[in-house]
Amino acid sequence: MLTATYSLVAIAAEQDVAHRFLRKLQQHVRNIWQGIQNIDFAFLDSAFGKLVEFDEFCRKRKLTVYVIPALRNATREADALLAELDALSEAGRILLRDVREHLTEAFAAGRGTLHEICSAMESYCERLHTRLVREEEELFPMLSRLLSGEEWFGIAAQFLSDDADADGRKRYPLPQFRLPASPSMPNLTAN
Repeated sequence: MLTATYSLVAIAAEQDVAHRFLRKLQQHVRNIWQGIQNIDFAFLDSAFGKLVEFDEFCRKRKLTVYVIPALRNATREADALLAELDALSEAGRILLRDVREHLTEAFAAGRGTLHEICSAMESYCERLHTRLVREEEELFPMLSRLLSGEEWFGIAAQFLSDDADADGRKRYPLPQFRLPASPSMPNLTAN
């Protein structure tokens, strides 16, 4: 029971970090839309880099690395939900590839694709937000019901081992999230 509680608290804490980071990214994309006429490509590229950083964080979360594989091994009951969550993540990665292509085109040709870039960045944020919400509303309750105490013990042991391996280093770069301020946009930090 305690190992399940520990594990759920750990993934909930990561979920909270993900939500805060994503909210800041979404606000940043809204700010880009508002100042799109005056935006410079270096600033836009930096914002894109933060989206890539967030995507990497999501792929390294304990939920993704340990809990979901344990759930897949334990039961087939969650397969449909997990497939939908995977599809949301894959759609987000496709959008990030599209943004990278549009950024390359924008640097070469001028401002012609800025609207497509902002739209794709916004769509990426929406998809990842949907995934986070579905994890909390559907996956978390399912985890408590479908994983045994022994499976939770194994997950908690992996969490503890992973945390010990970090050896004082930060596992995720997110708490230091900083975007450069543009003339019309304030600097954002994840607190």
